[in-house]
Amino acid sequence: MVGNLAFLLSLIRMTFRSATMQRGAMLIRAIFSITTHLIYIPIWLVIFSVAPDIQGWRIEHALFAYGLSICCWGIVSLFAFGLRTIPEQIDHGELDAYLTLPKPVLLSAAISSSRNTGLGEVLFGLGLLIFCGLHFGVSLVLLPLFLIMGSVVFASGILFFATIGFWLKQFYASAEEIYFNFNLMASRPAPIFSGVIKILALTLIPVSLMTHIPVQFVFEHHWKVLIFAVLGVVGYAVLAVSFFHLGLKHYESGNRFGVRG
Repeated sequence: MVGNLAFLLSLIRMTFRSATMQRGAMLIRAIFSITTHLIYIPIWLVIFSVAPDIQGWRIEHALFAYGLSICCWGIVSLFAFGLRTIPEQIDHGELDAYLTLPKPVLLSAAISSSRNTGLGEVLFGLGLLIFCGLHFGVSLVLLPLFLIMGSVVFASGILFFATIGFWLKQFYASAEEIYFNFNLMASRPAPIFSGVIKILALTLIPVSLMTHIPVQFVFEHHWKVLIFAVLGVVGYAVLAVSFFHLGLKHYESGNRFGVRG
């Protein structure tokens, strides 16, 4: 366990160092990323000027959820972008090299690459969350917990759907669409989801664990709901990792491993 943790920290440092080597390009991409996300703020302002209350959600709820979802997207992009490329790694046989290493394949695959636009997303998200704290009086005491919960849920969701690539070839583009919509759902007000979509938002695509429940806790302080949410995050992470190992066994069985032209 200690060895795997040291390996993880070493990989994170190496990946982050690689992502920050071209500082000029990283700064430009960060500015572009922040500008892109800023465009959506006036849209929220217009929506809530017309309808100030959407089944209990006001502008401060929406901005907090938006900041949290974007920040979690950035964290995963910076430190575990390799999760998003797992379908490509499968198709190109890149997992073969990881299988020969004594360290966990998932760690190696997840932290194999980083996207430096994640810095802009983290800065934007944190800035928006701090703004909510200063302008609306939103408590940020549990913000570190919410960021961990959101990042774990998002990373687990990416891993779960990326694992489908073990059975479906050229799944990368489809997986990217799923990741984008996963985060998009997380940044939208909870009341707009109902019926089957609401069930999905709590189970297979648990965006409610990522943003909606943390937002609810910040404004209503329901500890029991938060505790169940933390357990749900852990359960979803275990599910995603277990599904990945199931796919990895399929990969190792000879269906793809070593059978490439």
